[in-house]
Amino acid sequence: MVPVRQRRRLILVTLLAAASIASAATPLSADKATALRSRFENRQKETRTWSASFTQTLALKGLQQPIVSEGQIRFRAPDQLRIDFSKPAGEFALAVGDQLFLQKPGKPIAEKSLSKDSAGKPFLSLLGLLQGRPPENEDSFDVTVSRDDDRYLIVLTRKTGASGRLPKRISNSVGADSMEVQETVVELPNGGTLTYAFRNPSRNTSLPAAAFTPPVSR
Repeated sequence: MVPVRQRRRLILVTLLAAASIASAATPLSADKATALRSRFENRQKETRTWSASFTQTLALKGLQQPIVSEGQIRFRAPDQLRIDFSKPAGEFALAVGDQLFLQKPGKPIAEKSLSKDSAGKPFLSLLGLLQGRPPENEDSFDVTVSRDDDRYLIVLTRKTGASGRLPKRISNSVGADSMEVQETVVELPNGGTLTYAFRNPSRNTSLPAAAFTPPVSR
């Protein structure tokens, strides 16, 4: 067990390191930021399939340790998204059009509306990113774009007066040459954070059609 004082010191060092990294990033001019966005969105719109391994980390107030999940995400244009978890094993989410199917280990598959149910909002946002669509409620955020070595940092910060139900901040890291999304960090309204780190992306390769077939209702 790490002593409380030592844990606080480690947290402080981590925050200072993160701040120094952020301050080292070079802001882009408005014209360059617009050009970068167009380049990214056009590439996404040309994407037929995309897949990657990922690690999802959820940190919430009251939790002693973050909840870490791992798995694979697969996308097939225009509107099919599947997320399979290896940790916890047996869990998956499948979006086909406006249908959303959620499987939890040991429970029946739940069917939701991607656009109308609150459970669909995270998947709708991720699908929009992969499709190259502007974020929902974009007018409610201030957007800054900067260059940090071999990546771009796109940060959306909730405006004063915007709905408190929106994330406080959304930070996306995109490879400068590959234009691949490397990491997304969402600062939740309740003070927690949800982080997605993507690895080994593959674009426009064949994906099995069966992976995107809706489950049969029982």
